[in-house]
Amino acid sequence: MSVAMPMPRALITLLLGAALLGAGCSGVLARQPLEKQRFVLAPGRPDPVSGPRAGVLRVGVVHASTPFQNRGFVHRTGEESFASDFYNEFAGPPGILLRDVLALWLRDGTHFATVVQGSEAPADWLLEVDIESLYADLRDAAAPQVAIGITVRLLDAHATGAAIAFQKHYAVTEAAADGSPPALAAAWNRALARVLGEVAADLDAARTRRASRARSR
Repeated sequence: MSVAMPMPRALITLLLGAALLGAGCSGVLARQPLEKQRFVLAPGRPDPVSGPRAGVLRVGVVHASTPFQNRGFVHRTGEESFASDFYNEFAGPPGILLRDVLALWLRDGTHFATVVQGSEAPADWLLEVDIESLYADLRDAAAPQVAIGITVRLLDAHATGAAIAFQKHYAVTEAAADGSPPALAAAWNRALARVLGEVAADLDAARTRRASRARSR
């Protein structure tokens, strides 16, 4: 007749602890940490305009208002409230990204002979830009949308009086296919293309008006 020997209490505790630790580790391994997603501003480029070109345009630093100066996507949560998305963000600060795509767009879409940024070379025109809104609005889950608002000022570098040749605020909204980060990024790019198309046309017209007045003096 065999008799079962009682298991020492310390061994029971050790085995139970190992079992619980193993279960905990498997749970941690099953829950993969969320990774950040990064998106670029890529509105494309317009078809190059035809005709003569003249003047050097320098695109200055683009300033972004709070809370739109950081990389994280900004969501509008109320009439005057916003929240930042930690896991989904732009590839760089919006001001830097917008300056880059703006310069590329204006090189093709306007009649300035040269468009530069960050250069100390003499320029005939200076462009100042402020980002005043750049957010996603998911308050209506059935109709997600994004918004972009900027103000541009074109300055005549040779003016002896009023230097501002043109100033205008642009604000557009664009419907997103859904509320996912890729859909929001795509909607921002469509909205930005609309804004840049208007900006290019307006800057060209302002440059022409200013040059015509200068010749008539």
